[in-house]
Amino acid sequence: MKQLVDFKKEIHKCSKCGLCQAECPIYKITGNDCSVSRGQFIMLKGFLKGELKLTKTINRYLDLCLKCGACTKFCPSGIDVVDIIIAAKSEYFKLHFFEKIKSFFQKYFVFGFIPNIAKFFRPKTKSKTFSKKILYFGGCGSKFKSDKPVVKILNSIEIEVINPDFSCCGIPYFSRGDLKSFNDSIKKYIKILKKYEINKVVTTCASCEKSLKDYVKWAETSDREFLKTIQVKNIYEYLKESQVKLKLKMPTKITYHKPCNINNWKDIEWLLKNTENLEYIEMKDFDKCCGLNGISKIKEFKILSQLFKEKQKNIINTHSKRVLTSCLGCEIALKAYSFGHYKTQDLLDFISNRI
Repeated sequence: MKQLVDFKKEIHKCSKCGLCQAECPIYKITGNDCSVSRGQFIMLKGFLKGELKLTKTINRYLDLCLKCGACTKFCPSGIDVVDIIIAAKSEYFKLHFFEKIKSFFQKYFVFGFIPNIAKFFRPKTKSKTFSKKILYFGGCGSKFKSDKPVVKILNSIEIEVINPDFSCCGIPYFSRGDLKSFNDSIKKYIKILKKYEINKVVTTCASCEKSLKDYVKWAETSDREFLKTIQVKNIYEYLKESQVKLKLKMPTKITYHKPCNINNWKDIEWLLKNTENLEYIEMKDFDKCCGLNGISKIKEFKILSQLFKEKQKNIINTHSKRVLTSCLGCEIALKAYSFGHYKTQDLLDFISNRI
């Protein structure tokens, strides 16, 4: 696995141009250079030189990063900021015992015990049999939600859905810097793939999709070649490929929040614009981060609430009573700050219940 020292050249590539300031949602609120990648790189350079220690204060600034990748997209040096922040978080994790306690609770209770109890109340949907087969990675969300929408939609385009008991994709551990637990998630994933001998994986969650695609970067060297043979797609890619024409039973007006981790927006946009009886209203800054990135941000609610308020205002201004998204974290954030102004729902769940 990569260590912070492996990103030394990347950190030195930062020209301090300040373009990241113009794009970072957190910097726009705080105005503090330590909360944006440029300032964080200066601190991390000091750590690598032995001039600074990874203190709680520095960790707090690292934690403020939403991992939305906005700065990377506009970085003239092409620096992958998120990977560097995670490597720094990993260094902090190794140095502070209390971080291990929090991660243990997160791993075995929040994303372990609770989802495993919940899955007993959510029976799996039996899929029809077709020649084309895929494995469905539902992540933690699938333990609480029915997999019926996925099976129903993919069966309609003659794809058989096999739904193994996948565990969490590991993104909560990844964000905290617990790369060992993240690697454990990778190992469990690989074990299931080898059992079923199917190299096509579909998911409906943007965060899960990004994690699965990033596995090859963070996995142990011995696992990387195998992971390169696995094709991971969001379900909307299959729907666009098949040019499926869906029709809602009743005309409905909606808006959509694009999760940061969605890289196939064109596929989702195609579905929104080609589903009969669905009126899609694009909100202002529909592709800007909702503000929620894992449970570690709860302590920064004062800052994040400003992002939530702006997103809420943009949704309300569309005059739509329903906002759809494709990420469990985004769905939770949008629901928490709706205050009855609109309903929040997963796009696939919404469509499957109305066709």
